[in-house]
Amino acid sequence: MGVFDPVSGDYRAKSVVQRKAADRLMDLLDLKPGKSVLDVGCGPGHITAELARRTGGRVVGADISEGMIEKARSSHPGMEFRCVAAEDLDYEEEFDVVFCNSTLQWFGNAVGAISAMYQALARPGRLGVCCPATPDFAPWFNTMVARAGERADLAPTWAHWCNPWFQLPGLDQYRTLFERCGFATTHAAIEVETSEHTVEEAYGIYITGAARGFVDGAAYDVEIGDDYVEAFNRAVREEMETDARDGLVTVSFNRLYYIGLKK
Repeated sequence: MGVFDPVSGDYRAKSVVQRKAADRLMDLLDLKPGKSVLDVGCGPGHITAELARRTGGRVVGADISEGMIEKARSSHPGMEFRCVAAEDLDYEEEFDVVFCNSTLQWFGNAVGAISAMYQALARPGRLGVCCPATPDFAPWFNTMVARAGERADLAPTWAHWCNPWFQLPGLDQYRTLFERCGFATTHAAIEVETSEHTVEEAYGIYITGAARGFVDGAAYDVEIGDDYVEAFNRAVREEMETDARDGLVTVSFNRLYYIGLKK
């Protein structure tokens, strides 16, 4: 089972920050009609479909999660989707654009994945990436999770959590990563994105994103069960409710936006 298989059914409805980031990345790429696009980490395919609507060219979605690909195929019949890890992509100079939204942080082999995306691009081709960036990628969520992990019933197991994300210290390191894989940087920035949400909305954002890193069994060096996962997520929600003011919370992300050119 992939990390996101359990949330594939309601990912589209709750992944509001991922969609906002995707729209921003599309604007930065200034996609032109007729361009071919490879959407890496396509999830349930709703953003892949938007890429197809904007370009009218060939668009392919790829994701490692079988659940996400099943959802994409059922929601968007007639579109092309592949269940494949990013580093295992086998395209050779086939696409004008590679689009990678809210996915880089999950790559176990970032260099392999970026190299495969470079290989997939024709010349000249462009890579567009956005993702939560730096170890403090989501300051408010990190605080809520830390408070939950300090609870007496959760702390003994939480102590065995190991950070599963691919994260670099700052913008210079991200730029260097892409350039070492062959790209010429045309845009690179880490933007602070802040938005207000109800607790229900904020919890939905958590469940469709960061939660998978905090409660997936692969992130612990001891075995965890469903009881722990449910208790941990419940504690996170309770911390959100405690932190709310007039029913609202402020969610923030440090998000990388990168555009690279394959000359």
